[in-house]
Amino acid sequence: MAFTAPSGSSKHGNPPNVNITPLVDVALVVLIIFMVVAPMLTKTFWLNLPKKDKEDTPPPANQPEPPLVLTLNAQGVVKLNQTVVPKTDLPTRLPRMMASRKSKVLYFDAHDGASYAEAVEVMDLARRGGARSIAMLTDKVAE
Repeated sequence: MAFTAPSGSSKHGNPPNVNITPLVDVALVVLIIFMVVAPMLTKTFWLNLPKKDKEDTPPPANQPEPPLVLTLNAQGVVKLNQTVVPKTDLPTRLPRMMASRKSKVLYFDAHDGASYAEAVEVMDLARRGGARSIAMLTDKVAE
């Protein structure tokens, strides 16, 4: 038994062709419909919210208090928070400043050129003035 494959033009005529033109037309019409309808499908509405009252805003967070810095420069001048203070006034001025603070730490910064004896004397005056905790600063303080 022998089978022969029919050739395209011998017995059966032309090979069948699929006409896709109507399919493309329908696809384009559906695409146009979606393009027109899609913007209408988004649901938008306007909402006017009441403005916030200033009373509703929370109070600002507590700002950390600036540190209390006692500075001794190379000439022996004592400064308390950048204010020049005579050494004799230090024991009377320091307790008032320490009483109004939560942090009872006094930061002490002595210049490299200041004598050791002056630095110890200023720290003793600070102790007599009520400074119970004295922290030595090793880095340069911003002036």
